[in-house]
Amino acid sequence: MNIRAANQDDIKGLINLSGEFSRENEWAEHIPIGRIDSHAEAEEWLFGDKIFKVLVAEDRGSLIGYLGIKKFKEGYEASILVDSKFRGQGIGKKLTDEIFKLIPREIEVEAWVADFNKESLKITPKLGFEFKSRFKEKNFIPGREFYVHVFTRQGGKD
Repeated sequence: MNIRAANQDDIKGLINLSGEFSRENEWAEHIPIGRIDSHAEAEEWLFGDKIFKVLVAEDRGSLIGYLGIKKFKEGYEASILVDSKFRGQGIGKKLTDEIFKLIPREIEVEAWVADFNKESLKITPKLGFEFKSRFKEKNFIPGREFYVHVFTRQGGKD
């Protein structure tokens, strides 16, 4: 397994990771990382104007993990995907630790996790994020109210 900066060859791999995520979780099609289904969308998630930092994990030439930090007016947000066949092997932790070495200490990155995403609720703290707050979301998924848990992690670069 190799962790590296993203390149143009990762576009198809990111589309595949996003599609797999959506097929695994009935709710995933409602969140942005679960709707990467075109070359243009994947390119935006890898190289777009809002992208602050991206790292990917590959195994034998195939994309098996993605971690992107996006910059918004309000701050920075992390999005992560790991191929289901490679989960539980520490890939998300390695991606997270490596990308935070590239982020200045004064930057706080948020990870927003819906309460029905039980796996991510357990994993996010293991990735070095600390629980900050939660809020009720009523409009994001039509007909479904849920809580969003907000976790944060400070950059690690001096």
